[in-house]
Formats: sequence, C-alpha cells, structure tokens
Amino acid sequence: MMSLTDDGAAVVAEDSTPVAGDPAELRRRLREHGMLLFRGLLPERRLAELRARFTEVLRRHDWLADDSGGGAAGTEGEGLRPAANRRDGSPRWWRMYEDLQKVELMHRAAHAPQLVEVMRAVLGKPLLNHTRRQVSLVHPGFWVPPHQEHTHVQGTPDVLTAWVPFTPFPAGRGTLRVLRERAVPGVRPLTVLDTGGVEARIEPDEGDWWRAPDLGPGDVVVMHALATRAVDENVTPYLRGAVEYRYQSAREPVCFASLRPHHYPRVPGWEEIAAGWSQRRWLRVPLRVRQVDFLLPDNQETWHELLPHPVSRLVDVEPGRT
Repeated sequence: MMSLTDDGAAVVAEDSTPVAGDPAELRRRLREHGMLLFRGLLPERRLAELRARFTEVLRRHDWLADDSGGGAAGTEGEGLRPAANRRDGSPRWWRMYEDLQKVELMHRAAHAPQLVEVMRAVLGKPLLNHTRRQVSLVHPGFWVPPHQEHTHVQGTPDVLTAWVPFTPFPAGRGTLRVLRERAVPGVRPLTVLDTGGVEARIEPDEGDWWRAPDLGPGDVVVMHALATRAVDENVTPYLRGAVEYRYQSAREPVCFASLRPHHYPRVPGWEEIAAGWSQRRWLRVPLRVRQVDFLLPDNQETWHELLPHPVSRLVDVEPGRT
C-alpha cells in the first residue's frame, strides 16, 4: 500500500462553503483541485439521525461491541466500536449491508436541497442523482487504497461524488485525501493487492495530496470521478463511516448499474430494498436517460486499457494514448 501518513507533501483543503452559490468559482476550484470541501453544509441533526439508524442495524446484526456507544458523533468516547472479527465480505456482512441499504433516510439525504444546489451549480440542469448509494465503513486497522471512481462507475467521466461522513474522521487517524494534479492522466493502471483489493498506480512526484485536518457530520467533500482519492489507515478502535452519493448531468450517459442498489445482485433489487418506505421518489431518474454497458476486464490490471480515454468538461485530462 502506498503510504499516505507523511503530511510533508500534503496541503490543507480550501473551504468552498462561502462560494457555494457561485458556479464559476466552484468549477474553477474543482478544475484546479479535483475536489471541493464544504464545512457544515448539511444539518448535523440529520446526520445524527442517520447515524442512529445505522447504529440500530449494526446492533441488530451484532456488529458492535457490547460496550460500544451509539450517542453523539462528536465525542470520541461515544464512538462505534466494532465487535471482534467483523469484516467486510463475510456472509454476515452481506446481510448487515442489505439492511443498511434499506434505511430510507440514507436515500432521502441524497436529495438534501443543500447538496442538490451545489451539484446543479457545477453540473447544470437537468441533474441525474444516481440511485446506487454507498455506505462506506472503515474498520480499525483498515484503509481505502488510492483509486478513481470512474473505473468502478463509468458512464460519463463527469460524475461527482459527495462524500458525507456520519462519524468523525479526525486528522491523522483516518484522513480522507485527494491527489491534487494539474491534469489527470486519464484512467490509471491498477495493482491487485494481497488483500484482494486494487490500488491505482501513482508515481512519487505526481502532485500533492490534499487533506482535511478534521471532517465530521455536516461536512461534505465533493470529488470528481477522475480524481485519485484514498482514506488513511483507521488507527482508532472505532468504526469510521461515510455515505457516498453520486451526481451527473442527465444529458450524459450512465451505466445501468448506477441506477440499481449498491452491490446488486448481492443485495436485492429496489422492490425489496424499498419495501415499507414512506415514499419512493428518492429512486426517480429523469426520462430518456441514455444507458451504456459497464466494461469489466478479464484482468483488473488491464482495466485502463479497456476503458476509453476520458474526455471531461470539468477537469483537465492529459492527451490520450496513441
């Protein structure tokens, strides 16, 4: 794994909250940094409610230690401490994750006016709100390797991800980072890790890593799908958690998979996921959206060769391969 813990080459992100209503300035910052940081964009009480719903699911599936707190997210002592030997990918994890996907509030929050207004300012109208929404849990001792969302989302390269933490992500103990580049190199080659995951290949002199000193409920980080992002190792005894929402222009192509539940078909379709919801408008998409196939290689390390060289209207991309 590439080490991201040395802050010598890291830069602190600029808060874009004061210019949230300025489309031209938001686009300029996104082009320069590949990301936008918004402090306190969403109401903390709404994230506290979402955290409480998720905590109920985690407890029901025995995912938390008996003495784990489930209270306010701002206090380290009240963090969500996982039970021993709870890891992603186990049969128990899939059952738990299915129930996380069934939490209506998680899908409803993707339509928060504050989020939608920012996305429309950058992307324009009409807006497509991907219904495939992700719950990211980082266990103690784990990390998220450097990667680009475009490889796994595809469709248009101009997809924006809103990374919305519902627990604290304190500095130096699970920091979100984004590689700050003058121009993205297109789709990066991947290296398969011993853990079974993949990591984007990055040269030592490729830009600086942006970092946030602290992130917590209410903060939002918006990242372009071609930006390279990672989360440092979680060196605390607590779960770190965020939800990830994706948006794009409805005039551009989208993969059909982006309109299904995250991890479908390992989790059920919408008829089962949304059963019992108060309403299903969180799943609506504009009419006549152009859907394209998802390209999956035989070998993950050749994925960058299979995908077309991206063309973006939001970030600068290096010239394609000849």
